[in-house]
Amino acid sequence: YNTTMYFGRILKVKPGKLEEVKNWFNQINTTRREEALSTFSFEGVTREVFSIFKGLDGEHYVIGLNEATNIPKKGDPSVQINQEHTAIMTECFEPFSEKGEILLDLNTQVS
Repeated sequence: YNTTMYFGRILKVKPGKLEEVKNWFNQINTTRREEALSTFSFEGVTREVFSIFKGLDGEHYVIGLNEATNIPKKGDPSVQINQEHTAIMTECFEPFSEKGEILLDLNTQVS
């Protein structure tokens, strides 16, 4: 199946929320991994990447990317992990950018 990488947006970590952000993404990547992966079929997502970096201004930012067969859709709001994820995103981040566009996505996989 053909997939495309989609740029979500850049989010600024609110003051005092860095450890909470790291803990949440650690949970998703470890103890709640299967629960998170089970939401992918509804969303049309095959891969989700969040990367954190420290800006030159000293603030922390997170970039979200999704790989999907079609434009990814929002998670099912009735699913517990999606509710928690939305709450964390609201509590710990402030928007920094609009949705973006992938300019380069090189891949050694044959399409």
